[in-house]
Amino acid sequence: MKKITLLLAVLFCVAGCSGHLKSAVKDGAIAPSFNDTLVDGEYLWVRGFGAANPNHKTDSQRRILSREAAIAQAYQRATEVIYGATLESNVQIVDAVSDGTSVHTSASGVLNQMELVSTEYLDDGGCSVIMRISRENLKKAGTNL
Repeated sequence: MKKITLLLAVLFCVAGCSGHLKSAVKDGAIAPSFNDTLVDGEYLWVRGFGAANPNHKTDSQRRILSREAAIAQAYQRATEVIYGATLESNVQIVDAVSDGTSVHTSASGVLNQMELVSTEYLDDGGCSVIMRISRENLKKAGTNL
């Protein structure tokens, strides 16, 4: 019995501690619960969401622009985690669609090293992305993360 309990505990830890953000999309919609950020031994992981503008004429246009909005939100989230919530940042939202983003900080240099890990589309054309940056690169840039 102790061996089975130990085996289940190990399997649970391996499944739950795998070191990256899990999908936030379930059945074509945003899942009921998910994490937006995760810091593990190697990376800072961040998620961004972008909504599709229903006024765009084609599915491609809606998907491309919702992906760009999701990436912009992920960059903003990473900047807030790295440099704190007092950072001056601005995302203009129009009808739940990102209309423009500007982040005024010297963080752009280190953030250019972020990599896009996954892109998932929602049934309505919205998008969820997961991005990461290595903690080694963050340390080289002088951050405390």
